[in-house]
Amino acid sequence: MTEINQNKVIGKRLPVKWPGVEKNIGFQMCLRKCVAMSYCLSINFNRVLLECELNERKKNDTNDLVDDDSYFYAETVRVDHQSNVCGDKICNNYSTCVTMAGNRKVYIETDCSESEIHVPNGNIVQRTYSPASITYGCIKDFIGYGTIQTINCSNGGKWSVLDYQCEHSYTRLVGSNVSFEGRVEVYLNGSWGTVCDDYFGMSEADVVCRSLGFPGALQVTYKYGSGTGAILMDNVNCLSNETTILDCGYKTSHDCSHAEDIGVIANIEGVFLS
Repeated sequence: MTEINQNKVIGKRLPVKWPGVEKNIGFQMCLRKCVAMSYCLSINFNRVLLECELNERKKNDTNDLVDDDSYFYAETVRVDHQSNVCGDKICNNYSTCVTMAGNRKVYIETDCSESEIHVPNGNIVQRTYSPASITYGCIKDFIGYGTIQTINCSNGGKWSVLDYQCEHSYTRLVGSNVSFEGRVEVYLNGSWGTVCDDYFGMSEADVVCRSLGFPGALQVTYKYGSGTGAILMDNVNCLSNETTILDCGYKTSHDCSHAEDIGVIANIEGVFLS
């Protein structure tokens, strides 16, 4: 079983070249993460950035702490497995023992024993620890494809199968503070630009929205105003079965101004928004 040495060292960190890093996490959760991971012996917690560094080593005579006002340092203590009893269960390296009211001990799985799956150009948009699950999304200008976006930790500490990948998106919605509506921009010939409204209707809006992972469009809009730079597409004509707007018919020559830049509002029914 793993225990926490609660005596954190303020203003110090252990210099480790490649720590495991968890972002947007508090100090206590950082400690619990270290408890859950079999390799973790200590943590550096950045209280400014709320980042948790999970270290495979701890302070010793040849690897001492260094000054850094942004950090707390704390260690775990691994004790012999005969003391791993938690209620009627035995703890392991990806579980922890919680004391409830009346000194009742409850065993919960807090993480998987194997490392999380890495998705190139992806990020974690939601994570739970009891039960352990991870939901993935994609970084800016990439779109996710696949049938399984969330994985769960099975008995034995193994992540379930993930069917999700992030590929470069050639369409984006800009000018809004939400992901499901905005001015339509396309990536064409090495740069981003706007789309003119000539012949642009719901068939075209549906293709744009589906290419971004939504089930379709709710409406065409001008509420996000004029863009800048090149107007890259005019006279767009889609049949509604295209994968992206670049698969539709269109012209690159135009007689448009940015006052005619088109936008869309997507249908978000059944969509997990990051």
